[in-house]
Amino acid sequence: MKNKLFAILCLFISLQSIGQTKVKRGWKAAAALATTSALVYNDFSHTIQRDFREKNLSDFHTPLDNYLQYTPALANFGLHLIGIKSESQPKDQLAIFVIGTGIYYTTTKTLKYVINETRPNGESYSFPSGHTTTAFFGAHVLAKEYWEEHPAIAVTGYALASTTGILRMANNQHWAADVLMGAAVGIASAEAAYWVYPKLKKALKMNAFEWDPIVTPNFYAARVQVRF
Repeated sequence: MKNKLFAILCLFISLQSIGQTKVKRGWKAAAALATTSALVYNDFSHTIQRDFREKNLSDFHTPLDNYLQYTPALANFGLHLIGIKSESQPKDQLAIFVIGTGIYYTTTKTLKYVINETRPNGESYSFPSGHTTTAFFGAHVLAKEYWEEHPAIAVTGYALASTTGILRMANNQHWAADVLMGAAVGIASAEAAYWVYPKLKKALKMNAFEWDPIVTPNFYAARVQVRF
């Protein structure tokens, strides 16, 4: 019974994300994930997860999650390089990406140090999962940009993010609550960035401030022009 419950919990991350791929539901998805995180943030859930891993995954370890967390964001850059059109202009999307990264990084680090949850392996700063936050932020940006014309890209991004979260648990680095909250923070940060950027762009009078991203296989840069 415990094994089944834990398996269902792992699959929930993927099903919840794919079920919310219509990006207008992003805030609802984040709220649902955060609520579920709160519900499983308890010793009973920890015991189920610990028992499951000791019985089935005691020798499991992979570094894949350290790299997989970045794949949705890298996919976004790759799609631009090969000329697949997104909803936003490249320079706007890059600005949104920078703003959102700042939001989720600050939020995740603050929560880690304030809550200071112990990881399943005994180390500190477990809640929420930073790897999962990074992955779901990138995946939700993909969905915002490509869902209408290329829904398979959005679903793939969420699948990669979900796999990242599941591997964090399998590697004994995070509790289920950490991963669920990481997904919530990532999605909410993307939504916040898309909401903030148009207002920031208007406030800065972007007609007098122009910049263009320079993207090559080897580096990323930007050319800036300011007119007075």
